[in-house]
Amino acid sequence: MSDFDNSINLLEELDSISKIHTLNRDDIDGLMVEFAKRIIKTLRIERLSVWLFNNEKTAIISMGEYDGRDKTFKKESILQRSDFPTYFSALKENKIIIVNDMNEDERTKAFVDLYSKPLNIISLMDIPLRICGELVGVMCFEKTGNTPKKYTPGEQTFAFSISLVFASTLEARHRRAAQHKLVTTLKEKELLIKEINHRVKNNFAILISLMRISKNQGLTTDPKILLEEYEQRIFSMLKIQDLLAETENYSDIKISAYIDELLKEFKRSHLGLEQKIVLNIEDSDQVFQSKSALHLGLIITEILLNSVKHTKVDQNEYLLKLFFNLDPNDTTHFILKIEDNSQGFDFVENEKKNTLGLSLIKDLATDLGYISEFPKKGRCCYAFRIPVIN
Repeated sequence: MSDFDNSINLLEELDSISKIHTLNRDDIDGLMVEFAKRIIKTLRIERLSVWLFNNEKTAIISMGEYDGRDKTFKKESILQRSDFPTYFSALKENKIIIVNDMNEDERTKAFVDLYSKPLNIISLMDIPLRICGELVGVMCFEKTGNTPKKYTPGEQTFAFSISLVFASTLEARHRRAAQHKLVTTLKEKELLIKEINHRVKNNFAILISLMRISKNQGLTTDPKILLEEYEQRIFSMLKIQDLLAETENYSDIKISAYIDELLKEFKRSHLGLEQKIVLNIEDSDQVFQSKSALHLGLIITEILLNSVKHTKVDQNEYLLKLFFNLDPNDTTHFILKIEDNSQGFDFVENEKKNTLGLSLIKDLATDLGYISEFPKKGRCCYAFRIPVIN
């Protein structure tokens, strides 16, 4: 067969192989095998492999190695630049690497014991793969056995064209993956904006409801007291947003950190009581959904406000304790306990007076499914069993 006839055959085979480009590109392993089966037959070789650089360009990792001798396919072998510096330099500098005998060529001598000898490879033709001009890997055409192969100009042109077809397939796959990631990110941001809008509207609705209840009950007429109470309630809502933004989670919140921030702010707002409020908050990684955390924060805020406002104990003697820990006898629940050193009151009887704070505490605890204990005469103590969220 003349070189001309051989060139024509290679061009026909290239046209046939290029049609594989239309296969489902998600099945990159299947694409590799289809490429390899046709190419090794056309070039009368036994192996075809494709290697891609890692992010640091310190190694190449096989995305596919097909061996026609036993029709096997494997991937994810690794060749380090530090083990083969001469080859890596040649790959970067040359358009194509042709080696008739791997045992003799300076660029591939380092491969003999580790790669070529175990696989019985004698000759190779390696063509760099580039995407948008950037070197991303190499396509290797490998002849096995004892007789070296001399790749003809027509075969070199064919192999180079094949590498371009394969690189375009990789580029299209990469572009599609990037586009999918962009679409997914946009959808996530749209959902996030909707969630933030919903949360803000919900928070304002809560505030408006509380203000309406206060107005209708008319139990507190002192503007200063009203402003102080709503300052604490608004802070409990604001801190939720701060912690969500800090963690970039936007839906869940670390509950121990939230409770700790609430108490710190309460201390700052009630100067003189800093040493009178004792905290025991277990640093837990447990997270709550923002809505549940907010409701728990409002419960704690109302209890603290009621304690400071209604306790008859002299300020010098006043003491409030907050305890938040896993139940030592049942690790499926947290225990939240808040108590002060007043003589307590009958929660049930006082709730009948339709006071905002007590009704809010009970209703929110019930909605959250907490097992609750409320103050009684002789001891002012609130206790809640809060389920651990798995």
